[in-house]
Amino acid sequence: MLTILMVADVSRAAGDSKLRITQVESNLPNLKLFVELENVNLDNSKLKKNLSIKLNDTPAQITDIQSVKNGNKVAENTAYLVLVDTSASMQNSLSEVQSILKELFSFVSSEDKIAVFSVSNKLQLVKDFMSNDSSDQVSRNLQNALSLDASAGTYIYSGIREAYDRGRTAPDIPSRRIIILVTDGGVEGDCLSCDDLKNYLDVDRLPVYTLILSQQASIDEDFRNAADQIGERTGGQSFVSMSGNKLFAQFKASQEKSSVLMLRCDNFKPLNLQAKLTVSLPGGQEEIKQTVKFTATPAVENTTELNNQQNLRTSYYGVMVILIPMILSLFIILVIGRVLITKDEQPL
Repeated sequence: MLTILMVADVSRAAGDSKLRITQVESNLPNLKLFVELENVNLDNSKLKKNLSIKLNDTPAQITDIQSVKNGNKVAENTAYLVLVDTSASMQNSLSEVQSILKELFSFVSSEDKIAVFSVSNKLQLVKDFMSNDSSDQVSRNLQNALSLDASAGTYIYSGIREAYDRGRTAPDIPSRRIIILVTDGGVEGDCLSCDDLKNYLDVDRLPVYTLILSQQASIDEDFRNAADQIGERTGGQSFVSMSGNKLFAQFKASQEKSSVLMLRCDNFKPLNLQAKLTVSLPGGQEEIKQTVKFTATPAVENTTELNNQQNLRTSYYGVMVILIPMILSLFIILVIGRVLITKDEQPL
């Protein structure tokens, strides 16, 4: 179960080193922590030695660190939820969208999953996770959606929210899940604001990466700021370029900096409650640090044990609810019988 929300509490070390928590999978006492590290020149053994991780104030042990994707070697498979803006202004960007999709389909491994949606005044499924449609077929379907949705509005924030819900609950796909939004920027007619979306994303989380097909000089600044804020809130990022290939190259580079940390914390007790997870790494002048909030979900076997204990307590309670009235009734009957017997034995 992926249950995490992010607090904007990040500090950078000298040299613009960055630490970005992108996702957490909680199966206590074990956790998987996905992070992106930029300008941190430490191998995994040194990272394991220098990283400090706490759940609330309880230290967590790092049992392993691996790169999520290193060439053909994949430590963790990923499910990608791709949202493509199909408003009228995207007509001239279709070839760049096709380039992004072609690059993504080539980038993923055989066990990764991709779902594609069009976004106009609603979110519409173009390719589900289990479909084997090629990038060319998906592009043709998106072209059809562009002709139908051209004047329907641009409900980007509502589309992200719905994709977010689908990504959190979708079964039978990898636990690492990422939202990619492809757009030329701008929102029209959406009843959900950026602030509304950021507040909504505070519960659980999936990283949102926004690929904006636009020139830096002509981009909608309000939307660019919103994309940056959504990326910061969710552990994602935003990129801007007129070239689909360049946008995907930036996204790909971020993924190649991703690592998965296996954690264990046997002494952490507040299960099924929100807790703080803090990751820190010493820097040249100051430490790199980020704090997130997550729901401390126990592993399935621990959940079963807790449920069994609860059921046992419930069973004891049910038995007592039945037995106590019966015992009281029997006691009253005995008292009344005793009184009647005593009365009969008294001399007239």
